[in-house]
Amino acid sequence: MKPPPEDLSTIEADARRLAASARELADALARKLPRVHDDVRAARAEADSLRAALDKEKASQEKARPAAGAQGRARSAAEDQQAEDAGALLAAPFRVSARAAAAARTEPLSALAVQVAKALSPDANPVERARLIAMAFAASHREAYREDPIAP
Repeated sequence: MKPPPEDLSTIEADARRLAASARELADALARKLPRVHDDVRAARAEADSLRAALDKEKASQEKARPAAGAQGRARSAAEDQQAEDAGALLAAPFRVSARAAAAARTEPLSALAVQVAKALSPDANPVERARLIAMAFAASHREAYREDPIAP
């Protein structure tokens, strides 16, 4: 089917406009393409230089890290040894002196310390441990604890 003759002139005019527009677009692209190409080249060069700087920085940090790591390991080993020594001192048996036992009769804190020593001794019986728990509970509630709860 053929288009009517009056439509042919309209189609021909549209085709000429489209061809002219395509030519203008191709010319503009030809003018701008070298600039875009140069911009892409510059961006690639900048990215390469930034990668090189990053690699250099990482290498310098890795060189500095082993020296700091060795000092940190030596320091932590010394701290570990000190903590172990302090733990050994804390684990030493506590012997209740006569003076501490006498003070325990009137001072709740001294009584608690004496009870801790009794409850933690190797030959402690369950009653001593139960007393320690009761005294700790009373101390946590700020109640005065007496060795003899029946005494006035």
